[in-house]
Amino acid sequence: HPPLRPRRSKKQQQGFGGGEVFGPVDLQSAAMGNQACCKSDVNETKGDLGAEALPILDGDIQTPDVSGGNTEEDRIYTVVLNKSGGGKLGLDVDYMAERNVLPIMTITGGLSAQWNTDNPGKQMSKGDSILDVNGMTGDVAVMLEKCKSEDVLTLKLCKAMNYDALVADLENLIKTKKCGPILIRLSWHDAGVFNGTNGCPNAAMRLSGGGENAFGANAGLPTVAVPLLKKISDKYCPSFISHADLWVLAANVAIRVMGGPEVPSRFGRLDASAHTEGVDSQEGRLPDGDKGVEHLRAIFHPKGFDDKAIVALSGAHTVGSCHLDRSGFDGPWTEDPQKFDNTYFKDMLNKTWTPETTSKGKPQTRNGKEMMMLSDLALLEDESFKTHARKYAEDQNAFHTDFVQAWVKLQELNAVNSATSFEALCPNEGRIPKACSHLASAYVFAVFHEPAQLHGYVEFVSAAMCCFCDLCPFSLGSAVTRIVH
Repeated sequence: HPPLRPRRSKKQQQGFGGGEVFGPVDLQSAAMGNQACCKSDVNETKGDLGAEALPILDGDIQTPDVSGGNTEEDRIYTVVLNKSGGGKLGLDVDYMAERNVLPIMTITGGLSAQWNTDNPGKQMSKGDSILDVNGMTGDVAVMLEKCKSEDVLTLKLCKAMNYDALVADLENLIKTKKCGPILIRLSWHDAGVFNGTNGCPNAAMRLSGGGENAFGANAGLPTVAVPLLKKISDKYCPSFISHADLWVLAANVAIRVMGGPEVPSRFGRLDASAHTEGVDSQEGRLPDGDKGVEHLRAIFHPKGFDDKAIVALSGAHTVGSCHLDRSGFDGPWTEDPQKFDNTYFKDMLNKTWTPETTSKGKPQTRNGKEMMMLSDLALLEDESFKTHARKYAEDQNAFHTDFVQAWVKLQELNAVNSATSFEALCPNEGRIPKACSHLASAYVFAVFHEPAQLHGYVEFVSAAMCCFCDLCPFSLGSAVTRIVH
């Protein structure tokens, strides 16, 4: 349900056929980002902050099955439909020009329904996606044209490949493996490399050979977080969603699953194809846990964050733990590292914290099993920071609201859409109504139907206005296409 995507021609936005057009808009991976945006000239891999709850790992990181099957053999199937006798296909698909697949919305009858009757073990279902039409993959406009114009269609489909299936797979992973905190950290470190000049969220960390994959600050992310997502990424990336977008969505689903706020997700980030397309140095990009007030400002202000946002983002430490073998710090911040609430701020203000040094030589503080780093307690040393920390300790809703605003901005640092920033695309971004965020990190769309008479067919365009506000001039549409030819 992404609200931002490049504008398309009217022809691309058209749906063909008759009858009512369905409203829901599915996930897409639009062209966004600049693969050259992340270059830097320094190579540093010294250690720094790395923290998350220890996920449940079994040997080589066994993870739950994904919907539709774990292997291509399980989830990919072929359907042959022959229109030469005058039959209609009877399919509603969610057509979006920037996406590589055609998700099935409804089986309306015709040859598709007959196929399902004749082939009970290989039925097409709502939520399956068409990957290939007569040998054509990737270009959904051509795939759709083949469906209309060619008599015999060989369709290759993937079971359960739509937004709902993806979110369900992520929820199952997070609940089963208790890995929400490390998925939050994965998204944060992918986007947080932006230093005000370069760096962007492009999943370069997944690529070995150097760069972000080798940063000390990212310890545990390429070796734990990325493998945790492997079954899901093998299924959905890149045909349905980029790795960088998947990391964003995984983090936001994790926040919700752990009791936190609904976080809207916007999609279209481009993946790096080599580690050299990421940044070469973590210096000045990611915070050190053993530093104080001025260091936090030096890291976050160039990214465009004020003091309130720094404190709100620090509140993500309400989940997760530090690990000696990664960051050198040791212990969880709160009693329940799987609960996304405001306990972090309450404990910071109300508990007594005793200085200590870990076995790895890192200075931190402790109260029982819980710990705080120097960068955490720095929020109490500065009156500007402390004001916000007090507010969040007293008002969890205020914390969640401010966190979402800062977190979405973080996830989109230096991410652009068709060489235009998110902010430029929607000049009223600051006015996000509460009703916009619902249903597993998805935005609500104001959907309307506009009938038009073209080429002898009654065509319907399902369009959506940018849900940030009612003033945005951009019409952002997805056409749900009824294939009846």
